[in-house]
Amino acid sequence: FAILKDRIEYRGGTRVVAVKSRADVILAIDDSLPTESFRFEDAGKALRVAGGSPQGLLYGIGKLLRTSSYDGVTFRASAWRGTSSPRGTLRGMYFASHFHNWYHQASPPEIARYMEDLALWGANAVMVIFPMINLQSWDDPQAGPAMDLVRQYARTARELGLQFATGLNNAFFIGAPKEIRAPPLPDPLKRRGNSGHPICPSNADGRAYIMENTRLLYEKLTDVGLDILVLWPYDEGGCACEKCAPWGSNGYLRISRDQVELGRKYFPKMKSVLFVGLGGGTGP
Repeated sequence: FAILKDRIEYRGGTRVVAVKSRADVILAIDDSLPTESFRFEDAGKALRVAGGSPQGLLYGIGKLLRTSSYDGVTFRASAWRGTSSPRGTLRGMYFASHFHNWYHQASPPEIARYMEDLALWGANAVMVIFPMINLQSWDDPQAGPAMDLVRQYARTARELGLQFATGLNNAFFIGAPKEIRAPPLPDPLKRRGNSGHPICPSNADGRAYIMENTRLLYEKLTDVGLDILVLWPYDEGGCACEKCAPWGSNGYLRISRDQVELGRKYFPKMKSVLFVGLGGGTGP
């Protein structure tokens, strides 16, 4: 109700109040609907918007806002009637919050409102990474603020009922020891990423380094939670050593499995998303 009230009043001209006896729009939870679905139906002279859950109702409010009319004075509720269900089970957005862009610099209220807008369009997940690619180590002066930002996004997602995701691969801190670095993949077509500091998971010390830093990341997220772990093979490179090659169907899969298995010890219901692709613009 607070989000609906804010969006209608923001467009101007209409004050929204909660008066059950003469409501123009009724918001409800209907357990007979699928969890993320919503229904618009007449309830006397009012429009009843029901969701199968709070998230379903939020998606319904988004539909209401997009299909209603505003003339600066009067709000006219949507004429649409029917039931709607999302086509996909995962509908997310990745916030690249480590390039001093808007995602990095926006204030908490701006981030919250933006995330609300995504939810009103039907998104049910957001992804933010801890940017080891830009940091020397956990002791880097920017590591604390970067983790605070990740946790802030996670808490805001939780408040909206959105799933929170983060990402991992074999690329870690700038200050990783040189002796565990991965041999670069050949890139004759200049299509692969090579912006990170990949570690060889077939090197015993390299694997230990990967798993220890993976563990530390999970521990720093235990109080805010992690629903989805996203793993990708090529954006920051891979590993071209004999034991890891071919990277996309060998070393990458092995270290991804290890990271997922460790993650489920911290977050038993954590899902995993495994990416494939050429890098630079990978796809699931």
